[in-house]
Amino acid sequence: MNGRLLFSLLSMLAGNVFAGGWVLVRYAETEPAIHYFESVQMRKMGDTAFVWDLHDLKTPAVTADGFTYNSVAYAVEYQCRIRKRRTLAIKWFEKHLGEGAVKSQEGVVSDWMIATPDSLEGQLFNHVCE
Repeated sequence: MNGRLLFSLLSMLAGNVFAGGWVLVRYAETEPAIHYFESVQMRKMGDTAFVWDLHDLKTPAVTADGFTYNSVAYAVEYQCRIRKRRTLAIKWFEKHLGEGAVKSQEGVVSDWMIATPDSLEGQLFNHVCE
C-alpha cells in the first residue's frame, strides 16, 4: 500500500473519533486493561481493515517522557486473508476511555505480526475481519 493512501486512511480514522468521543465495543479484558475497538470509524476495504484498538488501563501508566496516562489507542491495519496485523500509530490519553488531553502520540509502522486465534490480537481480528 502506498504512503499517500495509508496517510489518507489514517486521517479518516483519526478524524471525528477524538473530537466527538468514541463508540466503543468491548472485546476483551486482561490483567492490565479492558480492551475496546472503535466501531464507527472502523474501515474494511477488500481484504484490508483499519481500526482503533483502545486499551483502558486499570491503573495509570507513565510514558518514557514522564506523562501519566490512563488509556492508549493503537491504529491497527489487518490483512484479513493472511491473518496479519501491524500498528500504524499510537495515542496516549490523559483520562480513561480515550478521553481528555492526548498526552503523547506517534506515527509508527510496526512489522507485520500473525494474529493467532487465541491471542488478544486474534480476538480483535475476529471482530474486524468477519
